Amino acid sequence: MLYGLDFGTSNSAISILRDATSHVAVLPIDTNPSRPEIMNTLIYLGRDGSQAVGRAAIEAYYRDNVGRDSVKQRVVTKEIIKTVVMTGYVDEHFSYDEDITLPGRFFQALKSLLSEEMYAGTDVWGKFTSIEDLIAIFLRTLKERADTQLGQEIGGVVLGRPVFFSTTGGNNELAQERLERAAKQAGFDEVHFQYEPVAAALHYEMELAQTEEIVLVFDFGGGTLDTTLVRVGPQRHHIGDRRDDIMATSGRAIGGNTFDEVIMEQRLFKYFGENSRYSEQRLTLPHHIFEMLRSWYTISSLQERAMYEFLDTVARHSDGRKQVKALECLIRKNYGYPLFQEIERAKTTLSDEWETRISFFQEAIAIDEFFSRTNFETMIAGYLRQIEKCLDETLEQAAIKPEQIGAVLRTGGSSYIPAVQRLLDRKFGRGKLRFQDAFSNVASGLGVAAAHGTWI
Repeated sequence: MLYGLDFGTSNSAISILRDATSHVAVLPIDTNPSRPEIMNTLIYLGRDGSQAVGRAAIEAYYRDNVGRDSVKQRVVTKEIIKTVVMTGYVDEHFSYDEDITLPGRFFQALKSLLSEEMYAGTDVWGKFTSIEDLIAIFLRTLKERADTQLGQEIGGVVLGRPVFFSTTGGNNELAQERLERAAKQAGFDEVHFQYEPVAAALHYEMELAQTEEIVLVFDFGGGTLDTTLVRVGPQRHHIGDRRDDIMATSGRAIGGNTFDEVIMEQRLFKYFGENSRYSEQRLTLPHHIFEMLRSWYTISSLQERAMYEFLDTVARHSDGRKQVKALECLIRKNYGYPLFQEIERAKTTLSDEWETRISFFQEAIAIDEFFSRTNFETMIAGYLRQIEKCLDETLEQAAIKPEQIGAVLRTGGSSYIPAVQRLLDRKFGRGKLRFQDAFSNVASGLGVAAAHGTWI
């Protein structure tokens, strides 16, 4: 037996099909009570050597960092460091800014770095840690928990991979090699791959498809959009290499995280002094500060004593003192991650409700912002046009018209957004939309691939 493992940018899942005729099981491997079979692709490494993944990583980050006073300072050291551009080690002095009281490092979206040739890894508490090492920590935990669920050790795995790891020309072969090395470090002695859109099609092929047809796999997750046309049929799912069945593929660097950034910029920057003026010249806060506020993980780059001194001076001469103090609190006290969690919650709520509020109250930060589905859809209208253009490109590549599509298979949490569903409905017809579990159908398909021996 082999596992099917969907290692995603935002979420991951692992599955197994014990018997080729039985239902594939996506195994519960996280402590999230609502969806224990889905694990956030997150890692937290404590300075004390502790490791946590998934929901436990979030809890550890909150416990150790949120509300903690953070200040970076210049550190000069002499170490043996691994270079990125060549093999070998270099002994040299170097300096960098570091929060020397930082209790832990938080990692996310590691999958998006696999194809980056210039990124080999990072320093973790004075030791070079490769990207394979980091991913192996995550995959090892998934394997151990899955083995515990089954009561036996499974040594093989079929890993999902995108058709292209990068939409901007990254090294796809390097990305797969790195992922394979990480899986072997995690304890898998037999590692195979299957394309993620093919995996989604395999799931559909086994449970739904009656005749041969062309399906569109619409994979819209946290980091990217991928659209792929795949030829499927009940007589085809025993074929191993399905590359010839991939008729066309396209993608965009658009995902749920993109929409979170837009919400932050258009609705919440005002709470952090975007409209404030200071000094006799009526100056505005520097643009680069707000660029760093667009993502929670870039906010920490502002944690410098000089920045705090600057903001303190601005607050004393500003017509928006309260907002500038909120900005300093956001930066200094590591409230970026929980704030973006609230943004994500509000966005997700609008998939079921017509309106909600973005509410976040911590120390100097006081946000209570009405937010409606209409507001959200107006904000993302330009991205919806890009999504439709991506679909058109995919159809044009294969010389296929929308009416020739037999089914549209959604995967990825962002595919639940009502405006996205309406776009697909308008373009292909609602009767063609298949509402499988967008979070686990790739993992289920990989379980089918593992059971049938169908991999590339």
